[in-house]
Amino acid sequence: MIGIDAKIESLQAQFNSKLFTSIVGNTYTAYGRAFLNEREEGTVPEILYDGEVDYKEVLIDTGVDGQSFFVVENDDVAITPFDYETPVSIYFAVNLKILYPAVTERAVEYLHRDVLEILNSSPFDIQKFTKGREAFSDFEVKIGDNMHPFYLCKFSTLVRWNINEC
Repeated sequence: MIGIDAKIESLQAQFNSKLFTSIVGNTYTAYGRAFLNEREEGTVPEILYDGEVDYKEVLIDTGVDGQSFFVVENDDVAITPFDYETPVSIYFAVNLKILYPAVTERAVEYLHRDVLEILNSSPFDIQKFTKGREAFSDFEVKIGDNMHPFYLCKFSTLVRWNINEC
């Protein structure tokens, strides 16, 4: 991977190695970069799965405990001929009851804390984060208005990267 994908892959690996690791058998997966594609049902984020040649939709999967993915915005700002800044949104859909079983109160702030700790030690500068269904408002979510048992949030970031970085 080179360029911005190198930054994304590094953060994806951190999510997979640090989030929910104490929960035996959990099925949380941090996916990498998703591309937005228009389908009959609306805008859909799609990722390239390992070993696959076709992109597949990566919206909420009720068969997993949680997932996250990255969407790179279309606005790259040139800092130098090789350095750029780009907005990147990081989406989470997680079953808090499964992934925070020891928490007896609402676990949303625990997720925020855990993700923000990782982001704060990364090159992704947090601009804001959006909570609830509004976080996925750019997509056509298929499982209805009540997202239970999933909690949705989006972290809007800005990342500086070099086109030759790998």
